[in-house]
Amino acid sequence: MPRRPTRSEKLTESEIEAIVLAAIPFRKAVQQCVIGLKPFNETYSLLHDHVNRLDAVLEKIIGETIDHRGKNLGLLPRWP
Repeated sequence: MPRRPTRSEKLTESEIEAIVLAAIPFRKAVQQCVIGLKPFNETYSLLHDHVNRLDAVLEKIIGETIDHRGKNLGLLPRWP
């Protein structure tokens, strides 16, 4: 029986940065939609869950926790 190939690929720094740069505006847009909805609405809950899942994926990719107080969620390096 042949062995299944293992996936040991790592994302490069530039790939991580590209993912984060694409995800942050998307996350902000979804949150803007949530603001207009009433809490405990089905759509509100669905969008809120999606934002939480996106945050979890970003945390896993970056290897750090999200800083909601920081610019760009504290996920991008600070350039001088």
